[in-house]
Amino acid sequence: MIVAVALFVAGVAISAFTILQGIDPFDEGLVLQAARRVASGQVPYRDFTWSYGPAQPYLLAALFKAFGVSLLDWRILRSLADAGVALMAYVLVRPHVPRPLALAVWLAVACEMAEPRNANPFPFALLALFVVLWLVSTRPVNRKLVITSAILTAVAAAFRLDFTIYGAAAVTVVVTLRAGPRRGLEYAAASIALSLLVYLPFIVLDGPARLYHSLIGASLETGAYWSLPFPWRYHAPAAAGVGKTVKHAIDFYVPLLVFAGFVAVVLIAAVRTWRQRRTPPLLAGLIVFGAGLLAYLLSRTDDVHTQPLFVVVVIGLALAAVGVPPRAAASVRRPAGIASVALLAILLVHGVANRVSALLKPPAEAPLHLAVSDGVMTAPREAAAIDRLVPIVQRHVPSGGPIYVLPRRSDLVRFNDPLIYVLAQRSNPTSADFGLLTGASAQAQIVKVLARVRPRIIVRWTDPISSTREPNLRGRSSGVHTLDDWVSVHYRPLARLYHYEVLIARG
Repeated sequence: MIVAVALFVAGVAISAFTILQGIDPFDEGLVLQAARRVASGQVPYRDFTWSYGPAQPYLLAALFKAFGVSLLDWRILRSLADAGVALMAYVLVRPHVPRPLALAVWLAVACEMAEPRNANPFPFALLALFVVLWLVSTRPVNRKLVITSAILTAVAAAFRLDFTIYGAAAVTVVVTLRAGPRRGLEYAAASIALSLLVYLPFIVLDGPARLYHSLIGASLETGAYWSLPFPWRYHAPAAAGVGKTVKHAIDFYVPLLVFAGFVAVVLIAAVRTWRQRRTPPLLAGLIVFGAGLLAYLLSRTDDVHTQPLFVVVVIGLALAAVGVPPRAAASVRRPAGIASVALLAILLVHGVANRVSALLKPPAEAPLHLAVSDGVMTAPREAAAIDRLVPIVQRHVPSGGPIYVLPRRSDLVRFNDPLIYVLAQRSNPTSADFGLLTGASAQAQIVKVLARVRPRIIVRWTDPISSTREPNLRGRSSGVHTLDDWVSVHYRPLARLYHYEVLIARG
């Protein structure tokens, strides 16, 4: 218990020492906007676009109601979840591997979960599912354990339904291998029933078709707009030293290293199953979980989508290095064990190097002086611009009144900036804080809403990242400028502040 508490506290410290650094206009803005909408009485999926489970916006909305809107709440929760995931990684592997290897797993996971910090709710689902995997792989699988595991699975589903599908499949495999197919079916049926119970209010309020489209259908239909190519070719920055080049190369190839690690775990598990005529339940479950997370990674190969599979692969490599259960400590010195530990060591170096760099070379930042910021910082010019922008918006738009935040170009949008609604504490009159908003139909719908509501202020986010082209369908201009043209007719510039242009209604 003392070791677990110490590791959890250390995990919180690893994640939280950068808790005040940086703001994320897109992902952070989406989550906090969803919470503000819920706090004002709106319902996810029906009243506004939302693609994750309902738990995170309702949890944050409750905190907002109790303590006021803050940029800090989700960061604290994320640090706690990061530490919990790292601790569960240690707990999962410790019965099977030497303590030093288990500590290496813990450190690799703690560092990887801490960076990049993103408002995506997946860590909470991952934590709940790891607890379930630990329970069903270490405890006698009776009916009470099955119900407990199904309840925790439903908790995971309340945050991320897709991760829960992958994780529940993994747990079903573990339960089946340890206690037979009947127990596996009992767990699967109970998990499905309780997860449906979580979503039942939204099925009733929103309708099953709309809920399906929000959670699953939209992602399947628009995957080509968000995907990124797999990182194969690394180009070193000009005049970079050896150390920086090596670090950047490892960072660039982490998705490839994680993929290679997953393949290694699968092959080692297959060979051991053939030789021993039995399948290690925990390792088999992790492979099933990893297969789902590999699909998630391939949907958009960036650092955020790499994190979940990274965690599962690090755990799997440690187990593959010694076997589950371990036949002997000397198995680490066998070729399969050496390869597994080598891959794990590279991934460990990646995570530790990033955290050490964040500690020793923090970015130049200045605090935001806003009611909601609670000490959160960003780049000095950005902070100065936002500190001037928000009072202008609040002076012209009454509390609770609408504004609209435009991207740099309405025909080409990589990211938009819903965080401005949160910082200014003003509402978005449309139902979409994100999505594919560049087509003729989408722009016409936005114009229709703006023409009806006539917000006093429109803020245009002019940061070049807003319209930087990506190698996917979103990286192509739609050729439609309906929204830009309407705004230019009905609004005039009021102030230009770094990456923000404040527009006020004419007349």
